[in-house]
Amino acid sequence: MKKIVLLDLDNTLIDFNECARHSIINSFNKHGFTYTEDVFKTFITENVKIWKRLEKGEITKAELRANRWNIILGKLGIDYDGTIIEEEFENGVAQGAYAVEGAYELLDYLFPKYELYIVSNGFRFVQESRLKIGDFRKYFKDIFLSEDIGVQKPAKEFFDYCFDKLGNPKKEEVILIGDSLSADITGGLNYGIDCVWFNKNGDDPPEDIKPTYIIDRLCDIEKIL
Repeated sequence: MKKIVLLDLDNTLIDFNECARHSIINSFNKHGFTYTEDVFKTFITENVKIWKRLEKGEITKAELRANRWNIILGKLGIDYDGTIIEEEFENGVAQGAYAVEGAYELLDYLFPKYELYIVSNGFRFVQESRLKIGDFRKYFKDIFLSEDIGVQKPAKEFFDYCFDKLGNPKKEEVILIGDSLSADITGGLNYGIDCVWFNKNGDDPPEDIKPTYIIDRLCDIEKIL
């Protein structure tokens, strides 16, 4: 019987892509850069690459911050100090709390039944700001962030830390909900807990990763829990 639900934040409960889009538009307008959908597509492509490197332990968050927007601007042919855009980008994202469709309804459903916890690789000040602005914080008993833990999902040590803070519950009592196959689902499955893959884009399920459950709408979790 499940007692504890671990929930990813970005693109599971809060629409990171929408937060990022607004932040980039504001920053580009400030500096007189032309914003197009190609800018956002380039951001998504390069951001995914760099976060996967972070998940693998190939780079640190400090290196991510120092290099992400220099890489993106380089791909776009814009000669500018990317660290300036990085700071503006993070501050802008921190002010965005655009909920994924069905997020509040899901939390209202889960809250009376389970202990809820955030598990995220995101930056603390960004996550705490958006949880407060979006009035999400009241649902969660605690927030587990890789920035505090010192390792990223999907590392075993990330989940060791969480389980220690949870009082080492039985693994069959815990379930994880997330959108990232590489961070959330791989990490949870390798640790031995059930995982719900929020496949919001309708991607083909991979052959090498077998989520316990697959949903394309958050409301479908009510059929599982």
